[in-house]
Amino acid sequence: MYMRFRKVQDGYKVFEQMPDRDGHSFNSLVCGFGSNGLYREVLVFFEKMLELDFFPCWNSISHTITACGELGSIEKGRLIHDLVTRNGFLNHVPTANALISMYTKMNRLDLGRSVFDQMRDRDLVSWNSLITAYARNGNSSNAFDMYIFMKKDGNFIPNRITFLGLLLACGQSMNLALGKCIHGKLICMGQLSDLCLGTALIDMYSKCGRLVSARIIFDEDLSVKSLVSWNSLIAGYSKSAYHYEAMKLFEEMTCDLNLKPDSITFANTIPSYASLKDKGKVQLIHAVIVKSGLDLTGDIVLGTSMIDAYGKCSDLKAAVSLFNTIDRPNTATWNAIIGGHNLNQHAEIGILLFRQMLLSKVSPDSITMVMLLQSCGELEFLKQGITVHGYCVAKGFLDHLPVGNAIVDMYLKCGCLRTSEMVFISISLKNIVTWNTMINGYVKYRYFSRALRTFHQMLVENQYRPDSVTMISYIQASSAIMENRGCGIAHGYILKLGLDLQTLVLNSLIDAYAKNGSIENARDLFNQMGHARDRSSWNVIIAGCGMNGQGREACNLFSQMEKDGYKPNFITFTSILSSCSHSGLIQEGCHYFYMMATKYNIKPSLEHWTCVVDMLGRAGRLEEALRLIENRVCQNINGPDLSDCDAIWGALLSACRMNMDVETGVCAGERLLKLAPDNCGYHSLLSNLYSSIKQWDEAAKTRRVFEEGLLIKKPGLSTVKL
Repeated sequence: MYMRFRKVQDGYKVFEQMPDRDGHSFNSLVCGFGSNGLYREVLVFFEKMLELDFFPCWNSISHTITACGELGSIEKGRLIHDLVTRNGFLNHVPTANALISMYTKMNRLDLGRSVFDQMRDRDLVSWNSLITAYARNGNSSNAFDMYIFMKKDGNFIPNRITFLGLLLACGQSMNLALGKCIHGKLICMGQLSDLCLGTALIDMYSKCGRLVSARIIFDEDLSVKSLVSWNSLIAGYSKSAYHYEAMKLFEEMTCDLNLKPDSITFANTIPSYASLKDKGKVQLIHAVIVKSGLDLTGDIVLGTSMIDAYGKCSDLKAAVSLFNTIDRPNTATWNAIIGGHNLNQHAEIGILLFRQMLLSKVSPDSITMVMLLQSCGELEFLKQGITVHGYCVAKGFLDHLPVGNAIVDMYLKCGCLRTSEMVFISISLKNIVTWNTMINGYVKYRYFSRALRTFHQMLVENQYRPDSVTMISYIQASSAIMENRGCGIAHGYILKLGLDLQTLVLNSLIDAYAKNGSIENARDLFNQMGHARDRSSWNVIIAGCGMNGQGREACNLFSQMEKDGYKPNFITFTSILSSCSHSGLIQEGCHYFYMMATKYNIKPSLEHWTCVVDMLGRAGRLEEALRLIENRVCQNINGPDLSDCDAIWGALLSACRMNMDVETGVCAGERLLKLAPDNCGYHSLLSNLYSSIKQWDEAAKTRRVFEEGLLIKKPGLSTVKL
C-alpha cells in the first residue's frame, strides 16, 4: 500500500519491522522500488531474495530486468537472463520483452535479437521494441526488415509506436519514399492530430531536406505544438543552412509564454546565429541560457555550441573564457576551440591546444586531424605537418578521406608538390574534394598543363561531375594556356554542366576574359548575369575595364553599382583607383579616394595609397606624389605612414623612369635600396633610369650587385601564340 502511494520509506520501515519475511514480502518490496525508479535497491533486494531461496514472481523479474537496463549493468542482466531461461520464463512474453528492452538500452542489439528469435510467441510490443531499437541505433535497414517480417508473421496492426520507430528510421536513412507512404497511411488513419506522430513527421521531412513539407505539417496539422515539435523544425532549418529561418522560428517560439527553450533548443539555434556572424545575438543567447539556469559548464553539447559560436564570431576571448569553465571537455569541445583559433588566423595556438588535448588524455578524431593539418599548411610548418601525417598513419586516420585530402592540401601549401602528388595517387577512393585540391595546387604553382590533364583524368577515371570549385581552377588553367580560346572552352563547359547561374564561377570567367583582353565578352557575360551578380561581380568588371584602358567605363559602372544598391568595399575602391590611374583620370581618382573615406568610412589602406601615388606619377605630377608620401596627406585625409612602404616608393620610381625625372627617381631609388635591398626589380629600375639620361657610371654602379653575384635577376619569360 505504502509503495503504491510513493511512500517508499514508510513501506521499507514496515518491511524492516516484519518479524518473518516471505517471498511475497520481498516481491512486494522489489516491485515497489521498481515502480518508484529506485533501481539500485531493486537489484540489492532481488539478490537477497535469491540468497534466501525465495522465488521471484513475474513482476519482480520484470522490474529487475528494467533496473539492469537503466543502470547499464550487463553482467547482472545476463545472470537474470540465465535465470529466466533455466526456469522456462522465456515463453512469458512480457518477461522476454523486458529482456529485449534491457539489451537494446545497453546497445546490445545482437543479444536483444537473440532473445526475440528464441521467443515462441510474440506480441506487437516485441516487434516495436526491435524496430525502435534498430532505428535509434542508426540501423535503418534492419528496422525496415523487422517491419516487413512483422507484416508477414501474423495479423499485427501497426500502432503509433511502430510508426514512430519507422519514421525515425526513414529520417536517419533519408528514405523519403517510405516516409511519404507512412505519412499517407497516417492521413488515412486520421492520426495526424497525434502530437508525437506529427512531430516525428516534421523530423523525418527535415532530415530528408523537405523543409517545406515539414513546415506545412507544423503550421497546418499540429493544432498543439510541443517543445519537441519546435526543436525538430528549428534543427531542420539549422542543419540545412537555412539560418535566417531557424532564427525567426526560434524568436517566434519565445513569444509563446507556455514554452521554455531547453538545451536542445539552444544547441540547434546557436549555430544559426554563429553562421551569420551575429555576435550581438550570440551574446544575447548566452545571457538567456545563463538566466534560464542551464549549466553551460556541465552540459557539454550546449557549452561546445557556444564556444564554436564565439569562435565563428571572432570573439576568441569569450570562447577561451568559456572553454576554461567546461568541467570535462570532450573531443568536440577541443575541436571547437582549435577550430576557432584556426578561423581567426591563430593557427599556431591551435597546434599548442592540440598538444594540451593529448596531455588531457582526450583522443582526437578525424575532424581534429583535419584542423591540425590545416594549421600546419596555413603556417607552412612542414616539419610539424610531416609529424601529424605520421600520427595519422599510426592511428589509422588515413582511412578517413577528409584526412587524406587535408594531407594533400598541407603538402601543397608547404611547397612539397611532389609529396602531395604521391599522397594523391595513394588515395584509392577519391571524391570531388580530392581532385579539386590537386587541380587547384597545380594552378597555384602555375603548372597549368598538369591541372588540365588532372581535370580530364578525373572525368575519364571516376566520372565525377565538376563543381564550381573545379571550374574556377579550370578557368584559370585553361585561360592561362589558351588565352581567349581557353576562356571560350571553359565557358562551354560551364553551360554544359549547368553552372551558368553560379556567381563565383561567372565572376572567375569575367576576370579571365578581361585579363586576356576580351573586355567585350566580359561585359556581355556581366550583363547576362542579372540577379546572379554580387558585389564581387562589380569589382571584377570594374577592374577589368581599368586594366583594358577603359577608365571612363569603369567610372560609369561604379555609378551604376551604387544605383543598383551595392555598397562598394575596399576592393571596389582599389579597382576604381587603379582604373583611374591607368586611364589618366586624376580628378576622378581623387574624388573616389575622398568618397571612400567620407561617404563609406573606409580607411585607406596601403593599396589605395599606392594607386594614388601611381596615378599622380603616371600624370607626371611627381613632386605632388613625393609630397603625398612624405606628408601622408591627400585632400586633407589622414592616412597610414607611407614612408616605410617599398610598394609606394616602387610606384614612384617607376613613374620617374617613365617621366625621366632623375632627381625624384634617385630619391625614391635610394629609399628603396634601404627598404628592400634584395629586390632585383628596384635595382633594375634605378639602373634603367640612369641609363635613360646617359649616366652610365651610375647605371653600372647600380647593376654591380648582379655582376658580383650579390643578387640574381630572375630571367623573363616570353610566350608565342601559334
